[in-house]
Amino acid sequence: MDKYRLVEEKFIGAQGFIDDVKDTGDVKPRSVEAQCVVRITQQAKPRSCITTAMNILASGNKHVELKAMGKAINKAVTIAEILKRKMPLHQITALSSCEIVNVYEPLEEGLDAVVNQHYVSCLIITLSTDISGVDLHNIGYQAPLSLNEMQPGDFNAHPGKIVAAS
Repeated sequence: MDKYRLVEEKFIGAQGFIDDVKDTGDVKPRSVEAQCVVRITQQAKPRSCITTAMNILASGNKHVELKAMGKAINKAVTIAEILKRKMPLHQITALSSCEIVNVYEPLEEGLDAVVNQHYVSCLIITLSTDISGVDLHNIGYQAPLSLNEMQPGDFNAHPGKIVAAS
């Protein structure tokens, strides 16, 4: 692809997974709903994602959403399982896919434009401390673990802000 340059990249069906700032360049104030979301990427450190999610729950929010795409999905599942072992959390998992379309323009005369389409898996894990508002009949619902399966560790030692042990 040395003789082509990327001119357009579209994410179809990826609302909430890709930041709108990337598309528009406008910085909008985050809504209350957006403040309860942890986007997990391949480069993200699991410890920082866990700490962020625990801080969201400790600040009085009843739920937190973990969102991941592609190769970051296994990291999101691991983070959700660690969080569920720290406190009793109801879990709802939703799996979907989005289409990514890349359009390349030739740098030389006589070449045609290239359109590359591929699909990426998307995962949303909603963890909730409160059963109200949770659909117990959802196909992706998982009940909290029993108390003997949980290991609160250092997270319950600080009632205000959550600080992960080093």
